[in-house]
Amino acid sequence: MMIFLRKLLTSQSGVVRVGAPPPEMTMSMADEALENARTTYEQHVRTCRQCRADGAACAVAKIHLRTYNNARRDHLRATGGASRG
Repeated sequence: MMIFLRKLLTSQSGVVRVGAPPPEMTMSMADEALENARTTYEQHVRTCRQCRADGAACAVAKIHLRTYNNARRDHLRATGGASRG
């Protein structure tokens, strides 16, 4: 497990970068991430038996919603907050 984490956290230069900030997202990357997150969340809510039966979001739907909200926040940062209303 530790070897896997070291490989995961090691950059191309061989330096371990723990907690390093992610590279800046381009606008197209932010758009694509937002669209994918929204589609995934909506598709899950439509097809999940538990979400439909309970009338509330299940744990998986909450994770998808959190991912969507993070993608929306990143999209606003990438566009300079142009979508704020």
